[in-house]
Amino acid sequence: MCERNVKLMKSLNKLRNKVEEDSVAIEDLSDQLSKSIDLHFESRNKKELKRVDGFHPSYTNQCARYWVYLFRGVEVESTFTPQTYRIFDNGHAVHDRIYSYLSSMGILLKEEVPISYEDPPISGTADGVIEFHGEKLIELKSISDAGFAYRKTYNKPKDDHIRQAQIYMKCLDLDSGFVIYENKNNQEILPIYMERDDTFIEKLFTKYRKIHKAFLDDVLPLRPYKSASSKQCMSCNAVDFCWADIDLGKRI
Repeated sequence: MCERNVKLMKSLNKLRNKVEEDSVAIEDLSDQLSKSIDLHFESRNKKELKRVDGFHPSYTNQCARYWVYLFRGVEVESTFTPQTYRIFDNGHAVHDRIYSYLSSMGILLKEEVPISYEDPPISGTADGVIEFHGEKLIELKSISDAGFAYRKTYNKPKDDHIRQAQIYMKCLDLDSGFVIYENKNNQEILPIYMERDDTFIEKLFTKYRKIHKAFLDDVLPLRPYKSASSKQCMSCNAVDFCWADIDLGKRI
């Protein structure tokens, strides 16, 4: 091989090595940034004393023992992943965007509406009220593509969302409303109309009154699940406190 070709090969090898080194460095930087963002979100996870003065319609945990703990005050720990926090933040952004649509249409009457009820004690915040063939509640939800398809097929909100909307309609003295779903994949909108169901609400309120009376009587309900590894307990932020409690509880 002539001297000129040798020099050319050396130059090419040198250039190739530099490109590979630069590529590794770029990959490292990308990985570092990703980890830094995740660490930022993980800082939101912490132990805190949580206490409520009323039932919160947005809470999905309907365990009576859990609610008595919340009324008493209990140390809970958030264990959400960074991705879950991003999902939460995306949901807030969906709310802001849909509020802007309804406002520009001239039908948004209220947003982030505080609600309360005395017996049973209830407190929370409804997403909003619109004027659309009368005043109606709106509850805004973002949902996966598969979940959206299911809701669209059966034209029925999730059970948690039905309970939430029914409580808000009762507290705001509204006869009807919409649970409005947005597909996370393609931003398709699905409003599902609901009428207030006073029979459903009274049955739910009877349960809440029984739980609140247990709290007032200083009675801790039995654990409804067999072990801390049950699906329901694993998703509860008071699971460690509950299963370490020597008070087995009583049937209410």
